[in-house]
Amino acid sequence: MMYADYAFYMGVWHGDMPEAEFAKWAARAGLEIDRLTQGRAAAAPEKMAQPLRLCCCGLADALRRADAADAATQGGTVASESVDGYSISYRGADASDRAADRRRELYSVCAEYLTYPVNLMYTGVSG
Repeated sequence: MMYADYAFYMGVWHGDMPEAEFAKWAARAGLEIDRLTQGRAAAAPEKMAQPLRLCCCGLADALRRADAADAATQGGTVASESVDGYSISYRGADASDRAADRRRELYSVCAEYLTYPVNLMYTGVSG
């Protein structure tokens, strides 16, 4: 589910990606929100509508940045960099390390927006 539209992204979030790109990344962000909330976001109360839209925009930007970083470094990480002679060296990072780092970043974005006023990320038993 896509929790934010392009008008919100540009007008409230003040994002900078083109509409076609936003549709791609917002759809993926919605899947991530649903995964991290175990599906509770889709039935969230109205007071969580704004936090869900903000989270969707934050995730869309984070996913886009991660994709651009992977493309620029061929999936590696910067090992060294020189400014005057403009030289950048990359080292291959373990794919599982990159995936874990990305999961932590996405979780952090969701935790920023989806824990108040209702904690949609709570995984315990409520009752």
